[in-house]
Amino acid sequence: MAAAIVKKPCVLCCKGGGVTTCDGCQQTFCIKHIIEHRQELALQLENIGQEHDLFRRDLTHEDLAHSFFVHIDEWEQESIAKIQVAAEVARADLRQLINQTRNELKASIDKVTNEMQSCREIDDYTEIDLLRWAEKLKELRKLFETQLDFQITNDEDVSTSMSMIKVREEQLSGAVLTHSRQIVENNGIHQEVLELNYERFNNFQGKVILSGSGLLATCSGTYWDGSNVYGTRLYESGMQKIHFRIENKGTNNLFFGIRTASHDLPVQTLTSPYVYGWWELEQAIESISGYRIHSDRTIRTGDEITMILDCDNRQIQFQHHRINMNLQLPVELEKCPFPWKIIVTLRSAGDSVRIIL
Repeated sequence: MAAAIVKKPCVLCCKGGGVTTCDGCQQTFCIKHIIEHRQELALQLENIGQEHDLFRRDLTHEDLAHSFFVHIDEWEQESIAKIQVAAEVARADLRQLINQTRNELKASIDKVTNEMQSCREIDDYTEIDLLRWAEKLKELRKLFETQLDFQITNDEDVSTSMSMIKVREEQLSGAVLTHSRQIVENNGIHQEVLELNYERFNNFQGKVILSGSGLLATCSGTYWDGSNVYGTRLYESGMQKIHFRIENKGTNNLFFGIRTASHDLPVQTLTSPYVYGWWELEQAIESISGYRIHSDRTIRTGDEITMILDCDNRQIQFQHHRINMNLQLPVELEKCPFPWKIIVTLRSAGDSVRIIL
C-alpha cells in the first residue's frame, strides 16, 4: 500500500497544500499568498533602495553642518566682543589708578615745592632743612615707582570667565551627530563643548516619501494602520530633544513617540507592546492594546512640537509650543527596553512632518 503524501498547508491561510516554499524564509505558501509574499519583499527592497539613495546623497551634501559652522562663527564674534569689553574696562581701570596715584603724589610734591620757595625767598634754611627736603623727595620717588608697579591678573570668577569651544563626536550607539552645549572644565580652562547631533528620518513602513536629506517625511497614501517612519539614532542615555514642525496635517491624528529597537519587528502603532507616545496631546499610549479616546485634535498645520527623551529618568516628554502645553509619560523598560528609536505615524495622504535642526 502506497504511503500517504503529507502536504504542507500555507503558512498564512492554513488551507490546502502549499504549492511552493520560499528559499529565504523556508515557509510554504499557496498561490495567492506567495504573490503577496513576493510583493512584500519587493516593498522592503524598495525601502532599502531609498535608504541607499538617501545615504549616497547625504555623503555629498555640502550644507550638512552649516548651522554648526554658523554657531562657531557666532561664538567667535561673541568672544571677540567680550574680550574687547574686558580690555576696555581694564584700560579704564588702569587710567583711573594712574591718575589717582599722580594726583596724590602731586599734592605731596606741591607742599615741598611751596616750602622750599618760601624758605629761599627769605633765605631761611639750614642743613637740617636741606636734608629733610632731600629725604622727602627720595620718599616720594620711591612711592611713585612702587605705586605704578601695577599687576594684571586673570579673572578667576567662573561667572565672568570666557569659555572655550571645541567639537567632539558624541559616543552613542547608532548616533550620527548631536548638537548640544555644555560647559566642562579641563585643567582650569572652561570649555564650551559643541556636540553635533543630527537626527533624521530613515526607515519607514507603509507609504512614505522621504526628502530634504531625511528631514521631511510625507505620507503618499493611506495604509491599513498608518505609515510609520523612524529616526536614525538610538537613545539609551542622557536627555535628548527632537524638534518637529507639522508642514501639513489631514483629518486623522498623528502619533509621536518611541519604540524599542531591541525588537526588529514591524510595528502596529495601536497594538504594539513596544511603543510609547501620544496620538495628539491628550491621547497617551502606554504599550496597551490600542484603546484611545477621540477628542479635540490639538495639532494643526504649522504647529511646532518638541519631544524630549529623558533616558536617565526613563520617561519621555511632549511640548506643544503654540498652546504652551507640556506632558510627560513614564516608560517601563520591561515593555520598552533600551535602546529607543523615535517613531512618527502619518495616517492621512499628504501628512507631512519635518525635523527642525
